[in-house]
Amino acid sequence: MKNTNYKYNPNTLNYERINLTLWDKFKRLSYYLIASVVVSVLILSFSFYNIKSFIQKEAAKENQSLRQEISVFNKDLNLILEVLNDIQNKDDNIYRAIFEADPYPDHKRKLGTGGNPIKFKKYENIEYGELVVEIVQKLELIEKKLSSQSKSFDEVFEITKEKQKMLKAIPSIQPINNRDLTRIASGFGMRMHPIYKILKMHKGMDFTAPVGTEIYATGDGVIEKVGWTGGYGKTILINHGYGYKTRYAHCSKFKCRKGQKVKRGDHIGYVGNTGQSTGPHLHYEVFKNKRQINPVNFFFNDLSPEEYDKVIEISSRPTQSL
Repeated sequence: MKNTNYKYNPNTLNYERINLTLWDKFKRLSYYLIASVVVSVLILSFSFYNIKSFIQKEAAKENQSLRQEISVFNKDLNLILEVLNDIQNKDDNIYRAIFEADPYPDHKRKLGTGGNPIKFKKYENIEYGELVVEIVQKLELIEKKLSSQSKSFDEVFEITKEKQKMLKAIPSIQPINNRDLTRIASGFGMRMHPIYKILKMHKGMDFTAPVGTEIYATGDGVIEKVGWTGGYGKTILINHGYGYKTRYAHCSKFKCRKGQKVKRGDHIGYVGNTGQSTGPHLHYEVFKNKRQINPVNFFFNDLSPEEYDKVIEISSRPTQSL
């Protein structure tokens, strides 16, 4: 049954039926709609405020967490830079010092660092821009330091290989088998000449040995000369590089040829009695930068400290050269 509306009429003292027009119905419906919209807007506004507040709180938490993570990352970069600086210091003052090499040039280590500050402007308007710029600058510095340190270590590696070659080349053993140290006849210094019977500078060491005793190269090198050399008789000359040469004189026969590469300990010839010699022996000389120096200082690979002391004592005796 449809609802019927009545209105009291004071003139007739009766309730009279109200007949609503279409306009009246429309207005009534409009009131309901407006009230619904207002209520909905109020509900949505209240909900939006709470949602916005929640989002802002969560965003603040995330920003704080993000800043903390960025700060931790920045501290880690500082530790990396400290380690790199320590490696650089050891490279210059230990690794290179061992090989008597100059420190890696400072201008090469700093090459490409700094740069144009304009490239960092893109970070100015972002959150934590200053911190981001600081991190980017440190990352660039770390990249440059790693690059320069890698190049420095490449150089140290090459220096190491060159030093290994040099250590192999430097004369460091006796030229004949002389374990009992009985074959040293005359040392370096002023000695009585065996033929002229006058004091004369003896620029090598004499080792007595039977004809045919094997002679050994005392360091790696290249045979520079094989043949007769005046009073030295049959002679072998080895160029070891790095300013070093060795001469093996009064040989009887050769077991090498000019231009041949030899290693320390290689058999290169035989003891003889050729040239100005008064008996079978090997006259051995060491050159450093074209000047003869005392060979006794170049037996360190062949002797114990006690044996070395004994060799020095024997070679310093005022004997006659052979």
